[in-house]
Amino acid sequence: MRKVLVIFGVIILIAGITIGVVVHDHPIFLKYLLGEASNLEKPINAKVYTDGRITNDIKVYKDIKYKNDYLLHLKNHDSTGMLEYIDIDLNYKFVGRTICSAKDCYDTINGDMFQSETGAIFADFKDDMKGFNFDPKLTFSDHEIKLTMPPHWLKFDSLRIELNNK
Repeated sequence: MRKVLVIFGVIILIAGITIGVVVHDHPIFLKYLLGEASNLEKPINAKVYTDGRITNDIKVYKDIKYKNDYLLHLKNHDSTGMLEYIDIDLNYKFVGRTICSAKDCYDTINGDMFQSETGAIFADFKDDMKGFNFDPKLTFSDHEIKLTMPPHWLKFDSLRIELNNK
């Protein structure tokens, strides 16, 4: 009986240390375990063009909760931290920036994008207080999304996404 308790204790200790290490490196993982974050899974297969040139370092995620909602991860293009994540909601013709881009709001673990409840709140580009007071001129079809970006915030002014809806 004592051996069983020792083995059980060691298993609990190892599990606790493992979860602690993972949560330290990826704080959103604990939110995911507690139901306060969602897994957007891996990036979708899409071609992204900035200023007419193809780029491979912008990732496009489809929000699995909503049919026509896309999240762009622009880490290599954003120097301010304000536009690392951009939401495009085609149903509401909405383009917005996240109100939180910290590691406990967004994180990529093993290629999957995790988004917390706070990370899912966005400020409209058109809003003059929290946004940029800027019309992104969003146009879209079943296979393509086009928009412009606020000037001087990113390394590009226009964005086109070719969706592979197969």
